[in-house]
Amino acid sequence: MDCEKILTKIQSFIQERVTKAKAKGVILGLSGGIDSALVATLCKRALKDEVFALLMPTKHSNKANLKDSLRLCESLNLKYKIINIEAILQAFLKESEMLDKIRTGNYAARIRMSLLYDYSAFKNYLVVGTSNKSELMLGYSTIYGDLACAFNPIGGLYKSEIYTLAKYLNLDANFLQKAPSADLWENQSDEEDLGFSYALIDEGLRALEKNDTLQISKLNPCLISMLQQRIKQNAFKREMPPILCLDEFL
Repeated sequence: MDCEKILTKIQSFIQERVTKAKAKGVILGLSGGIDSALVATLCKRALKDEVFALLMPTKHSNKANLKDSLRLCESLNLKYKIINIEAILQAFLKESEMLDKIRTGNYAARIRMSLLYDYSAFKNYLVVGTSNKSELMLGYSTIYGDLACAFNPIGGLYKSEIYTLAKYLNLDANFLQKAPSADLWENQSDEEDLGFSYALIDEGLRALEKNDTLQISKLNPCLISMLQQRIKQNAFKREMPPILCLDEFL
């Protein structure tokens, strides 16, 4: 990875998207994870003062993540607001039936995005995405939740590449060392959910993307099967909703 060239490209991309939209700056949700921490750092480098963060915990959120997010805001001199979304979440859950933890987590993700877009309109800031390429390929995100954004500066980087860039930028060790988690429920772990480490997942995704049959044959068949299944069943999350064309009848 040529980190310096990647940084230059990302910073230019951020600046171009804001200028093109005639927006004042960007807004993002800070979760305490490495992806949003990296995006916040990149946006701060690109835009200086026109970056705003929302920190939106629930009662199940890891308190260490909130502390890490606050420390990052202070170190970057980032403007932020803490909104505890537990009461909003409970109001939604009251109207649902036979809930499970995934649907509850999806609710939390969509509430956070609703708040981000409200503050986006209030401040004339663009919502910036924080999903990496591994998550996007697997559909390991909530549609109209953390997937929603005006643009995404890190969607071309696999999770393992996120760590490389974060190390290059000297992000706090807490972000580099903690286990990847969407923090949608207590003790949730991305790698436990997926069944494999991101290092192995990224190796498999690269091989599949390049259609490298030799490399694919060397990898765990269960890993490849899981990746292929997720890529296929979640492809709709990476596409705009189809619109039926009726021109021939009009």
